[in-house]
Amino acid sequence: MINLAKIDVNLLYLFKLLYEYRNIKKVSELLDISQSAISHSMKRLRLCLGDQLFYRTSSGLTPTPYAEEISKTIVTCFDSIQQSINSNLNFDPLKSKRVFNVSMTDVGEILFLPKLISHLATVAPDISIEIVRCSSQNIQKEMELGNVDIAIGLLPELSTGFYQRRLFTQKYKLMLRKEHPLLSEKITQDSILNYKHISISSKDTGHSIIEKYLQNNHINRVVASKLTHFIAVPYILCVSDFIATVPEKLDEMTGTHFDVITIDHPLQLPEIQINIFWHARLHEDSANKWLRGLIFDLFSE
Repeated sequence: MINLAKIDVNLLYLFKLLYEYRNIKKVSELLDISQSAISHSMKRLRLCLGDQLFYRTSSGLTPTPYAEEISKTIVTCFDSIQQSINSNLNFDPLKSKRVFNVSMTDVGEILFLPKLISHLATVAPDISIEIVRCSSQNIQKEMELGNVDIAIGLLPELSTGFYQRRLFTQKYKLMLRKEHPLLSEKITQDSILNYKHISISSKDTGHSIIEKYLQNNHINRVVASKLTHFIAVPYILCVSDFIATVPEKLDEMTGTHFDVITIDHPLQLPEIQINIFWHARLHEDSANKWLRGLIFDLFSE
């Protein structure tokens, strides 16, 4: 049995080219080596394989039956390797069927997905987005393992080994129903404390900074309900006199669908920077480059 470990892989690649071109001169020019060097290399391969491999004829090189047989595998293997090592350069969104795993919050879903998916339907109809929920404790590991392609939000835990790019700065406002009695008053820190609040406890999002700020500054709200997501907030506010501290983007996305408005917050709340994150292992990945570039173009401010 012929031991593959004893065969120089370069000789097999030379065989592939000679089989395809059937012309030593063309292969010599392609590889920028002399014809004598090619003849010498082929002699080595013939000795390894125990076959003549090619005969010279008036029309060029003619493979032996054995060469015809082994060419089926050798040509296919090198073509597959060529395609594989260049796959990072050949991403075509119009043809790709890739599924991207993206981590974002519930507010992120409302803000990003409608516009993003609508745009993808035109420029990349077979690409799909799968939303992944990750806690602050496991988002780093999930991205390192490649289970999450891109994350969007305020994620200070993603530092070493990660890249990020700013999308926009998120301000916080006060949301309430349009006929709320507070609107007839002077809106101050004291006046908003006369009404019950909806609190959103989302420890793995940027909003946790707002909740900590309110606690640290001893803003003693009467909390009517504590939620884990923002989705239900406008539903509750439009049928009650409750109020809530929310990201200004929430009003941009829901205000036209609910009988609610947002107003400037009487408190000087911190602003949250929303970034797009990706792991270093995907920094040169052409598909990841394309998606994060698309998200930046669609949503950056």
